[in-house]
Amino acid sequence: MFNFFDEIRKKSSSPELLNSFNIVNMSGGLLYVEGHLGLTVLSTEMIAFKIKKGRVVVEGNNLKLAELTDNTMLIQGNIVKTELF
Repeated sequence: MFNFFDEIRKKSSSPELLNSFNIVNMSGGLLYVEGHLGLTVLSTEMIAFKIKKGRVVVEGNNLKLAELTDNTMLIQGNIVKTELF
């Protein structure tokens, strides 16, 4: 069976980083995250959260947390950019 994240890990120069979290962007309107370690910024234009080896910043318009658990989150809105630091 095809597994998207396994394929990305195989092609990555840093597979240990990809084992720590997963992000799925659904048409720029929903972003599903597994493996976050907590929020650092929460606004309608930016949501940032910690991961095992860094931080992820999501930028856009009308952003909101539709769901938040200990290690997963669902972000809704007009997602323009997602960056890893």
